[in-house]
Amino acid sequence: MSRKEAREWIVKLIFQMTLNNEYKLENIESFLIHFEIDEKHRDFIISSVKSILENLETIDKKIEDNLIGWDFNRLYNIDISILRVATNELLFDDNIPSRVSINEAVEIAKKYSSEDSFKFINGVLGSIAKGDENEG
Repeated sequence: MSRKEAREWIVKLIFQMTLNNEYKLENIESFLIHFEIDEKHRDFIISSVKSILENLETIDKKIEDNLIGWDFNRLYNIDISILRVATNELLFDDNIPSRVSINEAVEIAKKYSSEDSFKFINGVLGSIAKGDENEG
C-alpha cells in the first residue's frame, strides 16, 4: 500500500463519519478491522483520523474561511472529507509538504468526486496553504 492509498482510506473513513454525522474515535478501529492494511499505513491512518477529529472545529473553520461563493453546508460530503484530510495535513503535519497534500487531494477528488471538484479543492487548499482567508 502506498501513502496515497492510505490517504484514500482516511478520506473514506472521514466520509463515512461525515455522512453519518458521527465523529467517534472508536469508529476508526471498527472501520479498519474489515480491511487488510499493513501496520505502517494503519498507524498513519489512525494518527491522521485522530488528528482530524481532535481538530475538526479548527479544520472546518479554516475551510469555511477560504470558501469563495460557497456555503460549507452545501458542499458534497466527499469534498468536505477530502478538504478535511488535506487541511489537517496543511495545518498539523509539518512532515508533509503542502504541495504533496494538495496534489494528493486533487488526485483523490478526480477519482471520487464530481468532474470539476478537483479544481475547487485545489483552489481552497491553495488559499489555505498561502494563509489567505477570504470571506465568502
